[in-house]
Amino acid sequence: MKSLSLPRARGVFALAGAALLAFAASSPRDASACGGFFCNLNQPVDQSAERVLYVMETGPDGKPLVTAHIQIAYTGDAKDFSWVLPLQAKPELETGSESIFAVLEQFTAPRFMVNWQTSADCQWACYREDATGGGPPSAGGGGNGGSVQVLLHENVGPYDAVVIQAVGGTANDVIDWLNKNGYQQPANTEPELNYYVGQNFVFLALKLQKDKAAGDLVPIVVKLPEVGPCLPIRLTKIAATPDMPIITWTLGSARAIPKNFLHVTLNEKVIDWMTGGGNYKTVVSKAVDFGAGHAFTTEYAGKTKKLLDNAGGSLFFQKQWDTAKLAGISDPGKFLQQLLMDNWPRTTQVQNLIKKYMPKPEAYAAKTDQEFYTGCIQNQSCESNGSCEAWCKEAKAIVAKGFNPKALAADLDALVLVPLKKAQSQFETIPYLTRLFTTVDPKEMTKDPIYGFNAELPDVSNDHQIKGTPICAPGDKYKPTSYTLEYNDGSMLTFPMPKDTYACGYYYGPGGPLDTKSGPLVTEGGYAAQKVEVLDETGQPVEIDAGKPDLVDKIDQALDKAVLGKASLSPEVLASIPKSTWDPAKSKVEPKTEADAGSSADTGTGTGTGAGTDAGSAGSGNTTTPASGGGGGSSCAASGLPSEPFGASLSLLSLALLGLRARRRGR
Repeated sequence: MKSLSLPRARGVFALAGAALLAFAASSPRDASACGGFFCNLNQPVDQSAERVLYVMETGPDGKPLVTAHIQIAYTGDAKDFSWVLPLQAKPELETGSESIFAVLEQFTAPRFMVNWQTSADCQWACYREDATGGGPPSAGGGGNGGSVQVLLHENVGPYDAVVIQAVGGTANDVIDWLNKNGYQQPANTEPELNYYVGQNFVFLALKLQKDKAAGDLVPIVVKLPEVGPCLPIRLTKIAATPDMPIITWTLGSARAIPKNFLHVTLNEKVIDWMTGGGNYKTVVSKAVDFGAGHAFTTEYAGKTKKLLDNAGGSLFFQKQWDTAKLAGISDPGKFLQQLLMDNWPRTTQVQNLIKKYMPKPEAYAAKTDQEFYTGCIQNQSCESNGSCEAWCKEAKAIVAKGFNPKALAADLDALVLVPLKKAQSQFETIPYLTRLFTTVDPKEMTKDPIYGFNAELPDVSNDHQIKGTPICAPGDKYKPTSYTLEYNDGSMLTFPMPKDTYACGYYYGPGGPLDTKSGPLVTEGGYAAQKVEVLDETGQPVEIDAGKPDLVDKIDQALDKAVLGKASLSPEVLASIPKSTWDPAKSKVEPKTEADAGSSADTGTGTGTGAGTDAGSAGSGNTTTPASGGGGGSSCAASGLPSEPFGASLSLLSLALLGLRARRRGR
């Protein structure tokens, strides 16, 4: 399992759609837990996973409309920023808000918790603190003299946006045009671009307007008249990284399903409950391996009304966020205090707006943001603090002199409030939200995930809980030597108590970047996949025996032909599927290849049912490398339904990561 990647901006590193959410708290409601917008709440947030929110609506013409929110994160000089996205048609563009992703993480990320049961002989009370801390171009210039046409050119938020198309041209024409107009692209992207040029795709290109800085970056929202979401990943090998997570949220009429990919459920017995799922990424990657490398797991599926109720009715914004009130506060420190009192979201987006309108003077560049903004500007009594009295007075005076509260309030309204209010409205009118997760390897990028909907499938909770019973040493009812976990199927496993008994089994929220959650499987539990299934737009799941890799491959290849509105598998294929006898705790299966050898997630110890067959990893399952090359597999460019373009063609082609990968290999 390795990587998909949304388009990446040039510079140090940028993930479009990734969660570089450097916000201190996972929710606007947590703002009071910290004294400022820049203090560290020990809230590590995943910076590796790629994220997209799809919203299925009906356009003004009565036809389906897919809106995709894509996050763009970038570190580098503003002049070096460029971002290119192949699309099937000319889109409508808006800006979005980082807070949407922060809120979705808070309410839908998997949580793992052990409920400890004490007894008279063992009254040890396991305690652990909450793991979350309580984080204009010309139309000419084509390689063939005018073969590149400009279909759209407009300012969208901080971006200078253009949509171009190579009419009768080649990828070289597109690259030449992009380079001549400030979107530097390496020449070796030509083979990948040729695919999209050959499919008559258009190309959305973004760069920052001349008066904008990298801190002005906001998510981009792309609207296309499409019948369903699709993630083109076939040609992203150029920028793939091992075990790259993909998280998609789909807001629609019913539970979203992977139409042409398999679906896996996880074996809860291999999860490390004592660290709150500290090996979660490994578990998912290993489970997806059993799905021929083409599988998703459903992390959350439920009615949006429940989310709204859990959030007290307002999921994305709070009524006290009053930009008119903020516009009248001329003192920078009091402005920050008001933001904090009103629980404004502490995302990278809001932090960057603060830094833009309250720039740190050069003389104080060595001060951290927490020291400068929280310790000085926001702190009303810092002038009387002996340790920073002198610089605090001077710094406050410099910042106050150039502060424009009306402009900052206007940006907060346009870039934060407006998108959040729109998202709130969509969640109030569209009934169902699904969160799907997978990890992808470059060699497995042989088809594009297509998403459908099935109203007959049950909800899926992201809140996972099991029972735990401590077993104390004789004569010491407060010192456990082991513990027993009772799983939801009634089975139990007993483990020795870790030396650090303080770090035990309580977890809530994301709790850390996915790339830090790659510990080994709890091998006593068996293999990672509980079930491998086919989900379709009607009916219940069809289970595929995970212990029969050839069968899984056969079904995976049959799904290559799946399109929306039709059965994914023919009656003949369905009839050929035998009843599954797979038991992840008892079955034995040997992988076909060592496809995951050397992966950072594959460092666990072997189990008794396949140890040593996957470079020492536990429960590797089917790691067959799918057929590669231009043939085979589903494509977003294929027709999904008669007379309709198929899928929201948000290409995940990373056109500018080659240099970064080369530097990494040279380390």
